[in-house]
Amino acid sequence: MGSILNTVYYHTAPYKIEQSTQLLSAPESEFLMVQYLFCGICGGDYSVYCGRRSEYPVSLGHEFVAVIVESGINCTEYSVGDIVISDFNYRCNNCKYCKNGKSHLCVHNNIQKFSNRGFANYATIHKNYLYKIPLFDFLPKACLIEPLSCVIHACEKLSFDKETFIVINGAGSIGMLFTFYLTQILKCTHIQISEFNKARLNKILEHFPVTGYQKNDSDFPDLVIECSNSIEGMYTALDICGIGGSLCIMSHLYGLDTSFIYEAICKKELQASCPLRNGGRKNIETAINYIDNDWSESNNNMLGIFHNVGDAFAHKNSTAYNKQIIKLGEITHS
Repeated sequence: MGSILNTVYYHTAPYKIEQSTQLLSAPESEFLMVQYLFCGICGGDYSVYCGRRSEYPVSLGHEFVAVIVESGINCTEYSVGDIVISDFNYRCNNCKYCKNGKSHLCVHNNIQKFSNRGFANYATIHKNYLYKIPLFDFLPKACLIEPLSCVIHACEKLSFDKETFIVINGAGSIGMLFTFYLTQILKCTHIQISEFNKARLNKILEHFPVTGYQKNDSDFPDLVIECSNSIEGMYTALDICGIGGSLCIMSHLYGLDTSFIYEAICKKELQASCPLRNGGRKNIETAINYIDNDWSESNNNMLGIFHNVGDAFAHKNSTAYNKQIIKLGEITHS
């Protein structure tokens, strides 16, 4: 293919997304050119959109599925037409975390090094960041793989069993995937969901064996998983927590006054953790398997497909869908 004109979507200011047309060069020897097909909106992406993080201009989007359209000469393990997803975490391969199997904690990772930007038409990506996946009948569900890997990583860091009383606060993307993983994979039996968006809550209750949260001052949950991505939701999660309970914070609250969280953790002597990122290759490979084999076809109606990047961000919190996914292209290369 050689060089190609490429449209990239940039966050340029709070609540502002602009397109830029750029010339994308042919991939170097260890890189592949991919055409983006779908990309999900992450809570971190949304925090940039809302102005909570000021690294403008920046192009984001990492929960993507793409097709390879051109291959570098040293990428023989891939073929044009392969369907792929990505681990977006930058790895220097030299710091102590990279050398000890924790490359998702690389000390040199930052928002400007998210090289695998999914809000675009095309990109060139190093082969080490890509994973081949099956061509699912409903391809948008591939956008759940990377966030599910974050859920799997978080659960590996937490202490609970099948009978533990768990409340998931927030029924967006991460709350939905925690519910899926805990009930369908780990077979947990005592899960309640707290969510102000009744349409989203009803979708979760329809698809999984869980109930809506009912406050009971004599029966506090053992573990609260905070996924609301909002200050209001964080207050709710802390209120739900019982004295000495556990709190898992999965919300992106960058740039906001979060001092009250520390105060509440101390006051209630909570065991708190914030395992936001995926844990690397093993978690992603496991997530691929679960989305391929355990995510039911009926669950797909929890996923809202948008055709405009700006509209998807603008309506993220008001839509009835639990996950917002943007369609960016069609498979046109063979």
